[in-house]
Amino acid sequence: MFFVVLGVDKPQSPLRQQLIDEHRTYLKKSPIPVISAGPLMDENRGDMIGSLIILESTSREDVEDLMADEPFNRAGLFQILHIHRWHQKVGAFQKEKELET
Repeated sequence: MFFVVLGVDKPQSPLRQQLIDEHRTYLKKSPIPVISAGPLMDENRGDMIGSLIILESTSREDVEDLMADEPFNRAGLFQILHIHRWHQKVGAFQKEKELET
């Protein structure tokens, strides 16, 4: 099953920049396969304002446990954090393509 994690940052928080390397390392070492991940961007300023993570897991509880220890979430960056089961209908994912942010 796929799960989408949507985290929206608290406004004006410096935590994203402070923890970005720890966040990336955490996702790279995740025991749950990360299918795709990247920042949400402010359309006007181009600032990072949140995170979108797509995971493949057999249980929501495992995703919840992973996110409980995720550095941004643990530090209190997210104003909103949603986890939803997702059923992919269109498109395909590329393997191991790391994007610059």
